[in-house]
Amino acid sequence: MADGTIQVLIVDDVAETRHNIRKLLEFEADICVVGEAADGREALALAKELQPDCVLMDINMPGLDGISATERIYQVAPDCLPIVISVQGEQEYLRKAMLAGARDYLVKPFSGQELVNTIRQVYSLEQARRSLQKDAQANRSAQVIVVFSAKGGVGKTTIATNLAAGLSRQQREVILVDLDLQFGDVPLLLNLKLKRSMADWHHDGREAIEDYLIQHESGLRVFASPQTPEQGELITGEHVSQMITELKPLADFLVIDTPQFFHETTLQSLELADKILLVATPDLPNLKNVKCCLDVLSRLNMAGKVQIVANKVGANGIKVEQFSSYLQQPVWQRVPYDLKLATQAAIQGIPAVMLNPRASLSRSLARISREFVEPHPGSREAAVKVPLVRMLFARR
Repeated sequence: MADGTIQVLIVDDVAETRHNIRKLLEFEADICVVGEAADGREALALAKELQPDCVLMDINMPGLDGISATERIYQVAPDCLPIVISVQGEQEYLRKAMLAGARDYLVKPFSGQELVNTIRQVYSLEQARRSLQKDAQANRSAQVIVVFSAKGGVGKTTIATNLAAGLSRQQREVILVDLDLQFGDVPLLLNLKLKRSMADWHHDGREAIEDYLIQHESGLRVFASPQTPEQGELITGEHVSQMITELKPLADFLVIDTPQFFHETTLQSLELADKILLVATPDLPNLKNVKCCLDVLSRLNMAGKVQIVANKVGANGIKVEQFSSYLQQPVWQRVPYDLKLATQAAIQGIPAVMLNPRASLSRSLARISREFVEPHPGSREAAVKVPLVRMLFARR
């Protein structure tokens, strides 16, 4: 609202309709028509230029229709509130409009009072929502949990997605960031249709980061990685720092899934993390990599933030106690091996904690998320000292 007025953009392919709507609004002291557009593409261009408070969007227009334009309006004018107007009053049109992001729906013909009341109500509700959100954000700063591994194939992304879903199931606001900038799999494992990613956020000038988050049915939101490796190269450590800074007030927990190597962007996330979950499988091939990773994190003064999660326990690996002894680091949590459920969850795009909550795998994954909400005083397991020679040649 500028100068005490709600700025409105009218979009309709019929000039007479635009004129009549303007006439209905011109006597309202708190509403000002700032522009008119004859189709969806013109509407997007004007919305970007004028940044109106509200847009009255007709559905049936040539070229880019009103539903498609409503879906895209947030990319160019994130604070704009779409109200769809149409001669179609069927439930299906209403459903499509709301899914596209419309805040209300008016069926033609409507009276001037109906139009004015709708605009004021939509604007008033949004102002109240933003005020509550601002108050909540002022007192909120998400705990940042970075999920990292020293080797591929250990189930790092599975841990990250289930941790995020588990936290969300405990009525916490959660944002899951896919920081694997070249080959991120988070949207795939959550069966999400990728509409926007951090590459789009970067391309659009790195503003209004909340508008680039994708909602998952569990309640968590996802900040997706770029769709191509080339786009991923544009994201720098500085951008990661900005992401985390802007996302922290929006959630209770920020879970970051990273690639399995040290990179400028990964290091920045590790630096800003409150906790680092180092995911490892307790087997001999993984020992060296995990040990080297711990040494690097120690030199970077991050060792105090690291908690080891032993994944796929029981998959013909060495004993967790032996693994812990060699690393000279206690294993914080153990996650059992369940190939069938893990595969089924990946194929269906449903986290194991949601697909089969009673399974042993799901319960252990849920326990990890509960530890962040209500930490158990004895949750850290003591490392058992076992000689390295005995560990290497121990029977399985």
